[in-house]
Amino acid sequence: MLIIGLLADTATHPNEQADLLDNALDFLTLKQLPVATFIILGLTFLGLIYIHFRGHKMMLAGMNAKEVTLESATTSQEKQLSNILEELSLSATLGYIPRLYILESEEPNAFAAGWNKRNALVGVTRGLLQTLNRQEVQAVMAHEVGHIIHGDSKLTLYVGILANVILTVTNLFSQIFIRTAGRSRNNAANKAQIILLVLNFVLPWITQILYFYLSRTREYMADAAAVDLTSDNQAMISALKKISGQHETHDYDKSTTGQAYRKAAYIFNKGDSVFSTHPSIENRIAALEGRKEF
Repeated sequence: MLIIGLLADTATHPNEQADLLDNALDFLTLKQLPVATFIILGLTFLGLIYIHFRGHKMMLAGMNAKEVTLESATTSQEKQLSNILEELSLSATLGYIPRLYILESEEPNAFAAGWNKRNALVGVTRGLLQTLNRQEVQAVMAHEVGHIIHGDSKLTLYVGILANVILTVTNLFSQIFIRTAGRSRNNAANKAQIILLVLNFVLPWITQILYFYLSRTREYMADAAAVDLTSDNQAMISALKKISGQHETHDYDKSTTGQAYRKAAYIFNKGDSVFSTHPSIENRIAALEGRKEF
């Protein structure tokens, strides 16, 4: 973020007598006022603050979600879910029990959000409960508790907002520089503009590949946490096979307000490439069975 800001400042109001590096150092040491840098860092900070306090609520957007507690549970299934989450929270020594939501969706899936007592939650779909048995549901919920233990929701949301700010800023300045190409006679400004133009094409690929790689590694870690919390790898393997099988025979990809936020957080998502948020079921099972080396 800092580098993008310094390049933008150099490209827009450079010291005419200094080269690219000296201009960047002048802005960095505040010998010149780094207006663009302050704006970019300010927007980034505001984005992180918003995500920190509101990010977990985005996960429930567009869903018909029912919060379930031991006190409010009206069916044996709801009571069982509450008991499972309480047991897992104690095993994980969280010090609190995440809020539990049942989502009225036929898609067999689950997700977690948050990272502390104030915002942690676990959501499971009605389709998941209808597809899996108790041991498999417990394994899936342990996977989601693993995400909470590792702070994955915070990490992926932070990375997402940072990537989006970088891409928005580089794209904005690139559009400006394309329209004003050749007007600047300053060598440092021209170099900074060229670098920002190149970054506008390169950064989207780099940020997406890194984001997806991060997401895939967190899935492996959450699977490992599920085995650690339940002392059973077979239940997790069986759950993944059943969920995958349901997705192979049904098209569950429905666009809702919160779908974009939940997609990477779901326990299952199709695909296994550098642009996939999840590893393949085959690779996840291989890791759970100890056959995959990292």
